[in-house]
Amino acid sequence: MIRSLRGRLFASFVAVVLVMVSTTALAAIWPLVRAQREVGQRELEQLAAQLAVGIDAVYRRPGLRPLLGDEFLHELGERSGVRLLIIDPQGTIVADSDEEPLPPAVRAAVTHGIAERSREQRFSPGKRDRAVWLAGAVGGYSLAAAPLASVPGATLVVLAPAPTRVLLHTLIPGLGLALAAGLVASLAVTWFLSRSIAGPIARLAAVADAIAAGDLSRQASGAGSDEVGRLVRSFNTMVTNLRRLVEGQRNLLANVAHELRTPLTVIQGYTHALREGLLSEEPEREEALQVIASESERAARLLTQLLHLTRLETGQIALERQPVELAALVQRVLARHRLEAQQRRITLTTTIPDALLVSGDPDLLEQAIENLVQNALVHGRDGMDIAISARSIPATPRRVALTVRDTGPGIPPDALPHLFDRFYRGTPAQTDRNGFGLGLAIVREIVTLHGGTVSVASELGVGTTFTLELPEALD
Repeated sequence: MIRSLRGRLFASFVAVVLVMVSTTALAAIWPLVRAQREVGQRELEQLAAQLAVGIDAVYRRPGLRPLLGDEFLHELGERSGVRLLIIDPQGTIVADSDEEPLPPAVRAAVTHGIAERSREQRFSPGKRDRAVWLAGAVGGYSLAAAPLASVPGATLVVLAPAPTRVLLHTLIPGLGLALAAGLVASLAVTWFLSRSIAGPIARLAAVADAIAAGDLSRQASGAGSDEVGRLVRSFNTMVTNLRRLVEGQRNLLANVAHELRTPLTVIQGYTHALREGLLSEEPEREEALQVIASESERAARLLTQLLHLTRLETGQIALERQPVELAALVQRVLARHRLEAQQRRITLTTTIPDALLVSGDPDLLEQAIENLVQNALVHGRDGMDIAISARSIPATPRRVALTVRDTGPGIPPDALPHLFDRFYRGTPAQTDRNGFGLGLAIVREIVTLHGGTVSVASELGVGTTFTLELPEALD
């Protein structure tokens, strides 16, 4: 069993070449043999007619009749390269140019055919002429028979080896040499073709083995325009995505470890102080317990958000699509923040038609809008405005554009491309102590899960606008 692809390709090409050459040779021999047989038979018929005329000319001269014996036929047959027979109307051989007896099958076929032809001539004497009476092949011989006008009822039969055997003996050595030469040439071409096809795949397999061993820096070479080239390009793209995924997982673990390190350290420190009795006063112990509870809640909130984001990214959360009234949904979100907005002199406004509906999961959409509003409040300034509006976009299919606009300090341009990355919290001045940089990442995953898009535009000192495009629900 051939295991390598190159070996299988080589063996397959050789097999195809052998079948093609053999089939072509056989297909070429058959018409050649048939044509040679027809040509040989016509030549034999002409020879039979000519010899019959010559024998008749000799027989008409009384002085030459004694020569019409076996010796004469033997001499004539040797010069002509054939075997000559003279047969009477009853099918009896009266003269033969060769002393060796005819094979029984040939003798029976010849005498029977001549006898049948003679009977036809007795019933139709007007048809008797110099034409060849009988022509064909039997027992490896080609034969032709012509009537002898000078000998009443006698027939001259000419036998010659079948031309098929002669042709095959002539063609087989030449065909063998041609087959050998073609096979050698095909083997050389096949070797180069198999290398050109299997080479990139072999290199691809080597790179795949290296990547399986953990070396994600490798890239496969040999990207062309054919199917193998497309396979190499797809493989390289897969490796690039895999590298990004692994790096993302590493960054995720590092970020989670970093975010959990602070609350766990605080919890551990205060727990140790309580256990060792370092906090003797009741107010100190109460403060320590409050800090432990606060940091525990913070760690639990981080893990909850991270688990929720992971479920969104992996598609483990199934959408419960239904028509959702955006105006009512946004009012519920703003109602939770009106007291904080009043305390900070922040104006909350909405401009959403009551009849505007989107198709989606109301809980997830409310969470996305909640995260955007909370993000604006956390990173905004007192006295700013937050406006939420929505409008229908005339497209196919129809979509709804929901915008959350604030007049806060804005976002630096270099931070915009990373705004939806996990654990990205901007510059230290903009960082929220209680935030984890997961809110906007959750917004992006929720919108993507609904088949929509989210974008952001911001200008320092002017404000920030988030735009969500969601599928519209028809009444």
